[in-house]
Amino acid sequence: MKIIAYTTKAKKLYEEINSKIEEKKLKTWEIKKNTKNEILYNHIPEQWNDIVLMKPIVYEDRLELIVRWWDENEPDETTKGYILGRFTEILMVHFRNIFDYLETK
Repeated sequence: MKIIAYTTKAKKLYEEINSKIEEKKLKTWEIKKNTKNEILYNHIPEQWNDIVLMKPIVYEDRLELIVRWWDENEPDETTKGYILGRFTEILMVHFRNIFDYLETK
């Protein structure tokens, strides 16, 4: 599962998301890093914490946010869907002016 934010400002969108998380303006999200030092977005309410994470990948024409998890215990599709939906909400509410449209897969 993933979210694709189509934009000519993918790097700016990525940087703005990181900035708002770091500044605690997105109070229920935090940045974590995996063993490859890649950034992952974690939804921190106890029910969701460290279960499903969103991994951003910057391309020239889009920002992709891919569903990830820590170990071999893959979360069920419902749980993945909730986190994907919550991050879609964040994009629509806080970053609507930086992308043209979203697609989820």
